[in-house]
Amino acid sequence: MKRIVDIVIFYANEEEVFKYAKDVSQQTIANEIVLVIVVNKQGNTKLEEFTRKLIDLPISIVVFNPNENLGYLNGALYGYSQYCQLSQIEPEWVIVSNTDIEFSNNKFFEDFLHTEYGEDIWCVAPSVYSPRKKSYDNPEYVERCEKRKINRLIYIHERPLLAQLYAKATKIKGKFGRNKKQDSQFIYSAKGCFFIIRNEMASLLKDRKYKALMYSEESYIAEIVRRHNKKTYYDSKIEVIHNESAVTGKLATKTRAKYIADSLKVIRDEFYIE
Repeated sequence: MKRIVDIVIFYANEEEVFKYAKDVSQQTIANEIVLVIVVNKQGNTKLEEFTRKLIDLPISIVVFNPNENLGYLNGALYGYSQYCQLSQIEPEWVIVSNTDIEFSNNKFFEDFLHTEYGEDIWCVAPSVYSPRKKSYDNPEYVERCEKRKINRLIYIHERPLLAQLYAKATKIKGKFGRNKKQDSQFIYSAKGCFFIIRNEMASLLKDRKYKALMYSEESYIAEIVRRHNKKTYYDSKIEVIHNESAVTGKLATKTRAKYIADSLKVIRDEFYIE
């Protein structure tokens, strides 16, 4: 039985996906992992050719092509659902990861599985180090955001000029991130580039559709955890490296702002109804 299903999105970035797959295959317990690749957009390499290239890696890999761009989280949940139908087996844990992630060592998955997490912990967030910013990006948020902050962010991102200024300010602020790793603790939300959820939560999510194409996935996961009286735990003992070369960085500011505003409305309207 594969104890971990690790899901990534293929978006015309075959080299990055292959590197990620190779890194996972070099983990000490690669035999307990299955890597699921969901194709949101094909690149220059034919998918059949890319799939043949993956065969040489010493790890179980499954590629699913929905023939449309499902977005980040919905794409991952599609991959999880398809894998469960194919294998008739549900794993203990499900990882949703960017492909611009590296592991701090080849025992990342082993160290994770050897840690006893309480049954009420539905989401585990590792330490996330950004070499570009020289900072640690987890915890994403320790406390839940207030509704007025969400409304303010929606207001900003619905106005192109304000969104552009906000993006520049955020980029500058990012240069002064946390240069000290935080201690392990319970938190509100995990950084969306890499998070781990229990099978119970993955099974729950696969029957729901995230109503945004991308962005605010962290809040969506956090709110589902909260709604079911479960917890998100930031574990500083396990760490990934985020190289921040994701394809979303290539989106035009106006397009990105619209996606962000739309995703925040989804979070507000579904979870901040009181």
